[in-house]
Amino acid sequence: MASHKRNVVIVNTITLVIMLFANFVAGSGVFINKTVGEVSNKYDTLFAPAGYAFSIWSFIFLLTIGFVVYQWKLLRGDDTEEYIDRTGYWFAISNIANTLWLYCWMNEMLGLSVIIILLLLLSLCVLAIRLRLELDKKPVQIILFVWWPIVVYLGWIMVATIACIAAWLVSKGWQGGGIGEDTWTIIMIAIATALYLYLIKSRNLREAAGVGIWAFIAVAIKQGQQHYNISLAAIIASIILLIAIVIHAYKNWRDNDFGDLGKSK
Repeated sequence: MASHKRNVVIVNTITLVIMLFANFVAGSGVFINKTVGEVSNKYDTLFAPAGYAFSIWSFIFLLTIGFVVYQWKLLRGDDTEEYIDRTGYWFAISNIANTLWLYCWMNEMLGLSVIIILLLLLSLCVLAIRLRLELDKKPVQIILFVWWPIVVYLGWIMVATIACIAAWLVSKGWQGGGIGEDTWTIIMIAIATALYLYLIKSRNLREAAGVGIWAFIAVAIKQGQQHYNISLAAIIASIILLIAIVIHAYKNWRDNDFGDLGKSK
């Protein structure tokens, strides 16, 4: 059992390093002649947020590093709740999927990139379930180093998945099936909002919804000048999510503090 746990942590560490390096290469254009942002601009959609929103990746990378570092700490014998076993190789799968997505995206294989990002989304959903994120009362170190890395990551990939699908449709010249691009974008915002509300209601994942607010505000800023209706929809979605977060937090306040932010239904 001890050897299995060590293997899991080692694989998680190696794949994380590979994923971080791949993102550095893809974001900087050091070894290739284009960046992720340049490909995104080529297949721009009305759902794409303002460029500053992608700075959240720095926070996600920091959280995932903390996730792996904490697993090494748990490996010393502190893993009484079997977090390493429950993580299994799903975190490694998410790292591999992230890396493969970058390869597909940089080579403009957008159809395959959709499949890969769905795998990434699936791996994060599995981790959320297996690790029982925010369903129990846990100390602050679990919140910071087990819960938040996955919750924040999941919250962003939910938006990224929709954006990736939209970019793929643009690359195929899809005209919206008789529905205008503005309307489709508002529909996508509504779908994303419903999914975030579901995460709050069913899994207490307020942080994921917070990431949704971050993304929607960035969409509103980018589209504010030329597509007022999309900007308004994004702002309304942000307000709805904020209200849902505040109400949910207030209802659970008696059982929650910073050292115990888990479920208190």
